[in-house]
Amino acid sequence: MRHLVAALVGLGVLIAGFAGLALAIVLGLAATGALLVARLTSGLRLAMTRRPTAKPGERTNPDYRIWNDGRGTIIDM
Repeated sequence: MRHLVAALVGLGVLIAGFAGLALAIVLGLAATGALLVARLTSGLRLAMTRRPTAKPGERTNPDYRIWNDGRGTIIDM
């Protein structure tokens, strides 16, 4: 009797494992499809921006300085 119960439990665990794997694959495909559709139908295109380049030694904002002394961030205005 114990062998029969053990075999049924093993079979149940095996079926649950395959069902979980199948669910993960289906959800992954659905998410990938949703991302692909969103990407293809999106009218919004973000433009790449660049930070203005400063010459070496030139301060970009001379009004304040920010640094960390190890005990906390210091903002000198």
